[in-house]
Amino acid sequence: MKRTKEKLKLIQILIFLCITLLLLIVVHFKFISNKQTYASNYSNNEKNIKFSTANLIDIYNIIQINSRKNSTKEEIYEKQEELEYITKYKNSNDLYIGTTKISQEGRNGIQTITMKKIYDENGNFLKEEQVGARVTKSSLDKIIEIGTKTYIEPIINQRDNNSGKTALSFDMALNKPSGFSIEQFKKALSDSKDVNKIFEKNAEYFYYIEEEYNINGIFVASIGIHESGWGTSRIAKNKYNLFGYGAYDSNPYNGAYSFSSYSESIDLLARVLVKYYLNPKGTTIYDGQAASGKYYNGNTVSGVNKKYATDKNWANSVYKFMEYLYKKI
Repeated sequence: MKRTKEKLKLIQILIFLCITLLLLIVVHFKFISNKQTYASNYSNNEKNIKFSTANLIDIYNIIQINSRKNSTKEEIYEKQEELEYITKYKNSNDLYIGTTKISQEGRNGIQTITMKKIYDENGNFLKEEQVGARVTKSSLDKIIEIGTKTYIEPIINQRDNNSGKTALSFDMALNKPSGFSIEQFKKALSDSKDVNKIFEKNAEYFYYIEEEYNINGIFVASIGIHESGWGTSRIAKNKYNLFGYGAYDSNPYNGAYSFSSYSESIDLLARVLVKYYLNPKGTTIYDGQAASGKYYNGNTVSGVNKKYATDKNWANSVYKFMEYLYKKI
């Protein structure tokens, strides 16, 4: 009788273990199924979102640093910024040379920037730097068709060589076109210093930004020449970024934006200057938008210098290139 009870008890234990094992298997497969479903939904819903390749923040390391005595302290926070759209230029033989047509309007996105503040052991602020970025809302490219069709007689939209030309001066308004034609831009930007022919091959885009955004294209070209050393900088050659746009002093190369063509960087900088630097808040600008005026200190080269560059001699350096280009026309 006793052995029968022991055998029965053993059978009950085995049944319990079998049921437990079966439940564990079911839970395991359910977890895998849910995980795969999440990944699939994420992929479908967010397929248009592009994420930064910036390194992830090591929070554990920051905690350890902050817990040490007589060491610097670090604070991580995030902020959201508007992500300017990119403009794509496409040739069209339906349009005459020197004319453009917008075939798709652009739309800005949103990017989340991860910042790090560093303090000394007494809590005094030392510096702040960007350590990561990710796109949280994708932007929509603007598409502009540019004319390639030849003509015999000059058409109305084509500028005459001397019409509308603005006089050069250090205090000239830069939120107005230079008035030069495509041919004049090509002449000004064909130069032996441009060893890689970057400005020569992209001269027409400095003309097109005048047409689209009401800005002095010679000024924008001069910024590019100054910042990239006539297109020879590492950022210019590897990232198609003539202006070091997006670069932080602490890590300029990794912070600088990458573009797929020089025309994209030229177009983007023109819009940024018009929107934030060259016009007072509320001024009607391109696409029916109103200027932010966030960094506006006047529409001159010295006015832009106050917020655009930490180098106080930046305005003089850029203006010298403007003088050089104007004299070639």
